[in-house]
Amino acid sequence: MSDFATSLAWVLNFEDPMHQYATVPDAPPGAFAIAGVNSAAWPKDFATINALVPEWRAGAVAQFYREEFWNQWLEQIISDDVAKRVFDASVNMGSRVAVRLLQQSAGCAVDGEWGPITVETVNASPVMLVDNFIVNRCQHYRDIVAKNPADQKYLTGWLARANA
Repeated sequence: MSDFATSLAWVLNFEDPMHQYATVPDAPPGAFAIAGVNSAAWPKDFATINALVPEWRAGAVAQFYREEFWNQWLEQIISDDVAKRVFDASVNMGSRVAVRLLQQSAGCAVDGEWGPITVETVNASPVMLVDNFIVNRCQHYRDIVAKNPADQKYLTGWLARANA
């Protein structure tokens, strides 16, 4: 079954550094993030992590990602390559959108909800699924930009993250 630590390490490669602040683009002035946990979207969690000495933040960051984005269904995915990409997409675009892209990529009914049929279909051919998921995720980002050209400034980063 998939490994949370492997998926978390993958996600954190794309997020802000663990021990320092990063500004949050397009957030209210003064919004900051630590390891992707930003003060505008997750004020309570950010405050908890920020209150810790930098060397102790890793555990709190891991707990945040486990509670907010990891779930029993991701644990049942047999491929870490699939699980880490879906987990990363959930962090970047929301769990429901990530699951919809996963279902579309796997060729099963698309409803944005996890369930045993989604897991079974995903586990049937995980190698081919990775490529399909990457293609569909990239297309999703292109569709966002087509609908809102102001988001063009994010596209290069989004595509790099999706294609990693």
